[in-house]
Formats: sequence, C-alpha cells, structure tokens
Amino acid sequence: MQMEAVIILGHGSKSADAIDDFNYIVKTFREKAENKQVFGAHMELANPSLEEVVSEIGSSGDTRQVIIIPYFLFNGNHIQKDIPEKIKDLGYQFPHLNIRLGEPIGKEPRMVDLLLQKTKEIH
Repeated sequence: MQMEAVIILGHGSKSADAIDDFNYIVKTFREKAENKQVFGAHMELANPSLEEVVSEIGSSGDTRQVIIIPYFLFNGNHIQKDIPEKIKDLGYQFPHLNIRLGEPIGKEPRMVDLLLQKTKEIH
C-alpha cells in the first residue's frame, strides 16, 4: 500500500530541551495523523537532517508522496530559499518521490488566540 509521509521540519537546536519539545510535537502529530508516516527532521544543529529523513523514505519504496511541514513561525530565508533548494536537490536524488512544501505557521490567526491564552495564564 502506498503511504503518504509527512515530515515536520524544525530549525534544530543544540539545546536538549528544545529538541525534546520538538519531538513532543512530532509524536503528538503522529498520534493524530491517520494513515500517514510521520517523521521529524531538522534544518541544522540536530539530527536527523531533512536529507537523512528523505533518504530513509526514498529507500523504503512504499512511499511516493512526501509533505514537508515547516515548524517555523515566519516566512524567512529558510522557508523562502534554503528549504526549496534542498527539496529541489532531493527531487533529483529521489525522482520517484513527489516532495511538496507546506506553509510555515506564519500569519495563522489561531496563533493570536494562543498568545491571548498564554497571557491569561500569567495572571
């Protein structure tokens, strides 16, 4: 059966606490995603890298669709330049994969609600 893979792509960090937080998000997403393979990857400073995860997926042979969801707040250089370049290179290495890039969290209106909730928790 052909599976769809989702890669949650974080920036990466040297901080073990930051990596633990990211891994929590990936684990929770995995638990809620139905019929999808879910992986976590990092742009830099931590492993596994995006290239390592796509290589694992591409070598398995049971996946054709790969969605990369950037766990980034803003539409900065990684989103606009670095990640698309990596995806282009990975597309050449794994032509049997259809690799697509989702949007960063960015201007998500629900983030304002979350910030308001966090503000109320302080009082």
